[in-house]
Amino acid sequence: MNEERIHQLLGYLVNNTINAEDYEELMRYLEEATEDPALQSAIDRIWAELTPSTEQLRPDESEALYQQITGNARFVQQPIHIKRRWLSYAAVILLLLATGAGAYLWFTPSRTAPLAYRELTAPPGQRMQLKLADGSTVWLKAGSTLRYPASFTGNTRELYLHGEGYFDVIHRDNQPFLVHTGNVTTKVLGTAFNIQAYDQQLTVAVLNGKVSVAEGNTALGVIVANQLLEYHPQSKQVALRDTITGNMVAWTKGELILDNVTMEEAAVTIGKWYNVAIVFADPELKTSRFSFSFLEGANLEEVMTMICQLNGFSYHIEGNTITISKKKPLRRQPQR
Repeated sequence: MNEERIHQLLGYLVNNTINAEDYEELMRYLEEATEDPALQSAIDRIWAELTPSTEQLRPDESEALYQQITGNARFVQQPIHIKRRWLSYAAVILLLLATGAGAYLWFTPSRTAPLAYRELTAPPGQRMQLKLADGSTVWLKAGSTLRYPASFTGNTRELYLHGEGYFDVIHRDNQPFLVHTGNVTTKVLGTAFNIQAYDQQLTVAVLNGKVSVAEGNTALGVIVANQLLEYHPQSKQVALRDTITGNMVAWTKGELILDNVTMEEAAVTIGKWYNVAIVFADPELKTSRFSFSFLEGANLEEVMTMICQLNGFSYHIEGNTITISKKKPLRRQPQR
């Protein structure tokens, strides 16, 4: 495992965002680790981010911590057998995972606690604006969620997005800004860009500046101003477009613009905005294309009526589900 992947996994662990799969990957690696310089370097970086000095844990501290916390971790299914030569590092890792900031400060009161993350979700039909601790600004689209730290310390500024967000990032050469969307990370120094991160597709559009996009250790592309990158996680296909329009970020000003989209694409946007599920009685209806715009606060039924009229469809609302069907032809009355 290379140093960047080790550092990423340790970062997830420190921030309490590690999942079971990543945890197992880290533990398997630690079980097999010998004196790997990449491991030592990655942990030294984490340690430096958490502490005001470069001091190491003393052997007696390491032994006490190891005995105290092995077996208390959230995802442990079997005993962890880490080589004793890595005991001091293992103690730090396991302590951060198992007992969190409180026990960490209890044992070493002069050291800094891990970052405290907050979570913000934009309610249906509304966008939200957030000012981050570094002065950067984020707009969240309706139904989208952002996890962000109360303050930025260490070598990076890292956030986690599900849904769609527009970022206007303050420039810092020595502290890059990272937005994690599932397994994909978008990295910038200072720029303005929009991210759509849903299950089937990731879209990153840059208005000014430059960003890099990667999935794990695989680079997906570098995007500059007025470029757009689309990535399909299932097929691993990447597409780069050289021009984008302001329509993509009009939602930050309260206007949703559907520009030559399919009904299927529109269903995703409208469903997220109004927190409804839109289904199709006939799959062929999904491919119909149209253009339409509406303002924040527009009534859902009015929006659906206009869209269905444009496409020659009808709709039915039941609870939180909208079903779109072909419009039935009018029956002619028999002549008398």
